Amino acid sequence: MLKKILGLVVIGGLGYVSYDYYRAGFHTAPEHQTGDFLLSYSNGLRAVMRGIDNEKASRTYLGYPANNIPSWYQDTWSICRIPTDDEATAFLTHVEIGPGGRLDAICEIDADGDVFVRGWVASVPDL
Repeated sequence: MLKKILGLVVIGGLGYVSYDYYRAGFHTAPEHQTGDFLLSYSNGLRAVMRGIDNEKASRTYLGYPANNIPSWYQDTWSICRIPTDDEATAFLTHVEIGPGGRLDAICEIDADGDVFVRGWVASVPDL
C-alpha cells in the first residue's frame, strides 16, 4: 500500500513539473547566446534577456506586458535589451515599482522588420 501511495506521489510530482515546464514555454525558446537568460511569466510575457546581467540570486524580476498585443504574438519569445535613460524615466513615471526597483529591460518582437514593444522587465531587491 505504501508503495502505491509513494508511486502516485512521484507520478503526480512529475506530471506537475512537466505541465509547469510546458506552460512556461521553455520548450519553444529560441536559440540564445552565451550570457543570455530566459524569463517566462504567467501573464504571457516570455523574455530572452540579452546583454543584461543575471541577478536572479539577489533580485526578483517582474514582467509588465504591453497592452493590445495581438493574440498570435502572445506566446512569442521577445528579445530584451537594456533601456536608454529616457525610456527608463518614461517607464518609471507611469509605473511605481517601489524602493530599490528599477527598469532592467525593454522586450521587443521583430516581425519582419516591424519592431514593437512586447513588454518591460523590472526588478526589485530580494530582502
